[in-house]
Order: sequence, then C-alpha cells, then structure tokens
Amino acid sequence: MRVFVTGGSGLLGSHLAAHLVHRGHDVVTLHREGSDTRLLAGLGCELVRGDVSAGADALVPLMRGCTHVVHAAALVYRGESWLEVRAVNVDGTRSVLEAAAAAGIRHAVHVSSVTVYGTVSAETDEASPTDSPLATSNLYARSKREAETVARSVEAKHSLPITVLRPSGAYGERDRLTATRVARMLRYPLTPLLGSGRNTIPLVYAGNVAEAIRLALEAERGATTYDVGLDRPLTQRMLLEGIAQGMGRSATFLPLPAGIVRAAADLLGVLGVSAPGVDGLPLGRVARLAMDENPYRSRRIRQELGWDPPHRHEDALVRTGEWLREESVA
Repeated sequence: MRVFVTGGSGLLGSHLAAHLVHRGHDVVTLHREGSDTRLLAGLGCELVRGDVSAGADALVPLMRGCTHVVHAAALVYRGESWLEVRAVNVDGTRSVLEAAAAAGIRHAVHVSSVTVYGTVSAETDEASPTDSPLATSNLYARSKREAETVARSVEAKHSLPITVLRPSGAYGERDRLTATRVARMLRYPLTPLLGSGRNTIPLVYAGNVAEAIRLALEAERGATTYDVGLDRPLTQRMLLEGIAQGMGRSATFLPLPAGIVRAAADLLGVLGVSAPGVDGLPLGRVARLAMDENPYRSRRIRQELGWDPPHRHEDALVRTGEWLREESVA
C-alpha cells in the first residue's frame, strides 16, 4: 500500500506512520506549515505540506499515486470557535474524502471518536444510537458526528469504500493532550485519585490504534464502522503509576470519594466550567470517564478483523512518561 495520512505529525498519525513503515508500506504525510516533521522524515515518509481546510482541489495532486487514505487530522478540545472546529473537522473531512475519490484512492479510513455516542451509562457498541443530546460546549463531539455523516455521503456519492474507526481517548509518545495533563498532576506532592482508581477507563494506546487502522486499511471494507475503545484493560491507578515511573517520579495518591467528585463535577459543569486545559470537555464527563467502567468493549473489530493489540499498557505508559521527561513536559 501507499498510504496518504492527514494529521501525520499528531499523536495517532505519527504512530500510524511508524507502524505502516515498519510493516513495509509507503507513507505520504500531510502536514501544516510549522509542524514538527523530524520523526516522519526520519522514518522515510514522503512529506507534503498542505491543509485539509484548503479544499479538495488542492489535495488531489498531493494524493496522486497513493492507494489508500487515512484521515486523522482534527482539532481536539483546544478552545477554538465552532466555525474553526467545523472548518477542520467537518469541512476538512469532506475535502479529504472528495479528493480521495477524485484521485482514484481504493479505500479510505476516517478516524472518528467514541464521543459521537454522547453520554453513555451502559455498554455501548456500533449498534448504539449517536443522536443523544450533547453539551453545547462539546464542539469536538458535535463535529465528529457531522463528519461521520459527511463521510457516508461521500461514500454513497462516489462509491469510495470508507471504514470509520471510533477510538476512545488516546495516549502515547507525542501526546500533548492527555499525557501532558497527567504529567502536571504528578508534579504535585499528592496526586488526586478519583474514586477507587481500580475501574477500567476508556483510554487506548496510540500504537494499538495504529494496528487497528492498518487492519482496516488492508481489509478494505466499505460502509463499516468499528469502535476502538478498549485495547487492554487500563485503570486510573495504572495510568498514573505507569507515567510517573517513566518520568522518574513516584505517585503519592490523595483518594477523593467518588460521590463528592461526581457532585462537584456536576455542579461546576452546570456553571459552564470545563476540565482544566481542555476547553469544551464537561467536568461531569471527565468524572464519569475516570470513575466508571469503560463501556466501549470493541468486540466487533476483534471478531471481524482479528485486532490483537500488540502493546501492553505497562510498557507503553513508561515510554510515554520517558517521552514527557525528554521533552521537558514533565
């Protein structure tokens, strides 16, 4: 395969590029002006400069000669306005997939998110509805729902087979969202532990998502959606202890009762307070993600594509912590 990857310098895109190159595939990565492309260049990827917001006509020449496309570029909880988020996450999706159809791409993978399900209180899978109310501030989830509708409309219009993957939150080396916020928590003498810390949280390692994307690319199944919300069981305590180990620190926990955390998060959510450093992500959702069991079991991709996540959290968390320390994030 010769794979065109948007968002190649980001968390998922960079792990995917490395994984595909390791498996012997050619990779072309799209990056914006000013992006750090040193890793991609070192892997031997072909680097092309552009922007998913530039429109399909600008992207078609960049995709010529590729056989597959992975659209992983997105704005994630960074405080932009709806117009800015929509321009990248929705209109950008349309541009990438329209360009893929015009460039003769055989198959495309659109990276969505489990946030399309909204707030869930029970086990959730690909048959679950994606029309529940969303917090008005949750622009990311709203944009991902709209982007999936766009993807399916392009698929129907151009007969371009598209697989949609819905990962849960991801972490790993080059993670400047989740891992950096964990690192900041670990700087304090006492690290808050929400509830028992023993529940399985919906967080996946980016390298395991990369394997899921590779399998989807090779299967070339159109009109198909897969959750990638659970690679291996990961608890809140494991997350904190593993990253702390990689950072060369030890975590001393301050247990916070689950009931108090939920009540405080709901109250602050009513007042419009978002999670620290993550604009638009309601505190109530953060509390549920941290203290409830992971509802995204991801059975379908295991059964149909044979997804067997190759990376253990015990190792991946330490590598992530080491990267944080090397980058002086920690």
